[in-house]
Amino acid sequence: MKKVMLAFVLALFPTISAASSAGVTSVFDIGTSVRAQSMGGAFSAVSGDSAGVYFNPALLDTVEKIEIQAAYMPLFFDTTYNYLCSAVPTLDIGAFGFSAAMFNTDKISFRDSSGIKTGDSSQFIMELIAGWGMFLIGNDLSVGLNIKLDYHNIARYANAMTYGMDLGAYYRAINDKDQILAAALVLKNTLEPDFKLSGTNDSIPRQLIAGASYERILTGDITGAVNLDVIIPVGTDFDLKAGMEFIFFKMVAIRAGYSTYGIMSAGAGLTLFDSITLDYGIFMTELDTQNRFALKYAFGDNVADLRKRKEEIEEQKIEKMAKVMAAKQLEQLRGNIDKMKDKERFKALHYSKGLEAYFDADLKMSLAEFQTVYDIDSEYMSVTYYTSYIKGLMARTKQGAYSDDVVNLYRDGVSLYLKQDYKGAKEKWESILKIDPYNKLAIENLKEVNSLLRELEGFKEGK
Repeated sequence: MKKVMLAFVLALFPTISAASSAGVTSVFDIGTSVRAQSMGGAFSAVSGDSAGVYFNPALLDTVEKIEIQAAYMPLFFDTTYNYLCSAVPTLDIGAFGFSAAMFNTDKISFRDSSGIKTGDSSQFIMELIAGWGMFLIGNDLSVGLNIKLDYHNIARYANAMTYGMDLGAYYRAINDKDQILAAALVLKNTLEPDFKLSGTNDSIPRQLIAGASYERILTGDITGAVNLDVIIPVGTDFDLKAGMEFIFFKMVAIRAGYSTYGIMSAGAGLTLFDSITLDYGIFMTELDTQNRFALKYAFGDNVADLRKRKEEIEEQKIEKMAKVMAAKQLEQLRGNIDKMKDKERFKALHYSKGLEAYFDADLKMSLAEFQTVYDIDSEYMSVTYYTSYIKGLMARTKQGAYSDDVVNLYRDGVSLYLKQDYKGAKEKWESILKIDPYNKLAIENLKEVNSLLRELEGFKEGK
């Protein structure tokens, strides 16, 4: 009879439980977030929440302040579920997360073969997670991993500890002030937790989860989001989780969700002072209807603002260095250009024009001049550095380069100029003015070639 009672306990809250559609899963798949639970558990691509340490560690670097959240939830049959999780973002090495989740069941009765009660016991199941996530490419692609430690104590029949690991990735396909479209991929139990209970060996199988989230500002004060997670049938059965959330005035949230586990859910959230959030969820199952509450607290400096400020300081240092070097090189060239001849003079002249245009903040012309020199001699002075630097400046300030037609005509003219076909070069550069009558690049080069042609004609006439 004792074995029968133990089997009942394991069936009630096992470490490996049979879900309605998803095969065997961990009891901790409930997740460490009432907000996520109220959206059906579809949370693998939802940014800005410390619960990412469980759902997808790649999300940790989307948290902008130090965050802590916790919940105490009475469930069924004298069972409670508690969790505490946090995220700590850093300036340079991504963000770190930690969570502790616990199931505790009291008043488990044991009886002998005659049906006489022999005593009460309890079960305790805990999962500790430490995770890390970091953006790799700008603010679009992040990766992460976590390490999980599971401890199981079920009466006096099972006492075991095991560990596992999850890997995750998160990508923002669209990321602007009005909308975010993101996708996620999570391989849970990359290292499968393997443990012994009552003399048997069991493991939690791998889960491959593909997620998506679309968030959009609907009006100035209302934001809406839809989330979807699909458990791809590799090791476990197909499962789907879906949820939605609407946020009003950055304070009040309403949520709803559904999963093929057969749970309908809804919830709400209230944020005060941009730091304290109370989350509520209601869950309707075949057994009962549950109400759950969680408290979240965010504090400290906004790491996104700190990173932006750090980038600005670094950019200012680089710009200062670039201008000091440019001033020195420009002074050096101006004193020597007249002494140079042919190709060497051409490179020096256009390199100088690139520097002058950079000082005048005419980045399009500066880039064209530097690329002209680069095409002839990529090792000339600091042309490689300035070509790359100007491109970076243009990308940050969202300035476009000259059109392909203009660039092609300009380069054709340069090629003819180097072959000493000055009239041909003049024709090419004059063609640029037909496309763009005020093109400084063409105007400056036409001044040079016209001066040269006048000198040649004067030389012929003198002859």
